[in-house]
Amino acid sequence: MDKVKKKGLILIVIGICMPLLALPFITGFDKQKGIMKNVYETGIPLRKATTEKQEAIARPGTERTKDTGSLIERFMPQMLPLRYIVALGVFLIFLGILRIDKARNTTHSS
Repeated sequence: MDKVKKKGLILIVIGICMPLLALPFITGFDKQKGIMKNVYETGIPLRKATTEKQEAIARPGTERTKDTGSLIERFMPQMLPLRYIVALGVFLIFLGILRIDKARNTTHSS
């Protein structure tokens, strides 16, 4: 087996294992929802919301306090969606298939 074919197989294995390895860290899964709804609404939490923000959101009639967090804290997402991880895995699988196909075509044409 040549190097190009091995790289293709490694890309396919990484593309399959990456979403599977992310599953223990996923939050927001619900058995009542379907597969697509779970993929769209679940993700890996990147940071915890502060209790003051949660209280201000829970009580819509109250005056909200000014957000004193840093610029990074304000614009950093709270969750990395599972759909991005799955999309990257599918992309890596297709790259692996292309590498294997390219290796097969170069060996047959020679």
